[in-house]
Amino acid sequence: MGEQLVTKITTIVEKLSLPEQLAATEIGRQMYEVALEKANAYRGDPKTLAAALRTLQTGDSQPYLFAGIAYILLIASRDADGSYTVAGLQAAMEWLEKAQALEPDVLIINVVEAFIYIHSGEYDNARLVIDYLAELESDNPYLLQAEIAFWQSQKQLEPAVKWYLHGIKMAPTVPQRIRLKRELGDCFLQFGVLDKALAIYKEVVGFDGENAWLWHNMSVVHWHQANYEEAERCNNKALSLMDFPPARQMEEALKKKMGSTRPFGKLFGG
Repeated sequence: MGEQLVTKITTIVEKLSLPEQLAATEIGRQMYEVALEKANAYRGDPKTLAAALRTLQTGDSQPYLFAGIAYILLIASRDADGSYTVAGLQAAMEWLEKAQALEPDVLIINVVEAFIYIHSGEYDNARLVIDYLAELESDNPYLLQAEIAFWQSQKQLEPAVKWYLHGIKMAPTVPQRIRLKRELGDCFLQFGVLDKALAIYKEVVGFDGENAWLWHNMSVVHWHQANYEEAERCNNKALSLMDFPPARQMEEALKKKMGSTRPFGKLFGG
């Protein structure tokens, strides 16, 4: 999926008309940040990245457009198994270098380089970029997210949680704070810390109750805790919001499990 999506996006962006401004502008920055937040919401639906790309086009700055394209390509490069396609990473770096050629010293552009290195497994290079940018603005929200990605990609829970908490504290908007909290829950789920994952999900769902993946991940936690009725409730909610393969797989698993545990299930297939 990742490689196909990268090819499709590359074909589209190569035909875009470019803004006249060769420098970073305030409008360009604003649209860039909105586009990145939209791209971060991607969970397999290409329409999410298309919306991010449309937002980028409303800016008036070439360097921010190029850096935004790089970030969108990076997000699109992720396959279902969590790996990143080499072609996508290379394309992202090429677009980022176009942005850096025009504006070499903009932190929220240069931080994309750290993300590319992280997902390429080039951790030494990523660390160099992060440490250099930290000397310029250590509490920049995007830089804090790079720290999170750096440690989480190396399966280091304790430092990842530390940076998540700092990132949540420094997030400039409520939606970003909610997203980071949700992702912290996902981090705990990834590491099997189920009670903490569920506690965060229950806190976040009041603000993000239309997020199908949030309900799905809650169903996954309940499944692992053998709380099948709650898993089923959360799975039903997830599917009511969006029909996607992991939720359907959970639905089938629950049918088999609940069929064998409900009264007379084995006799009547209930």
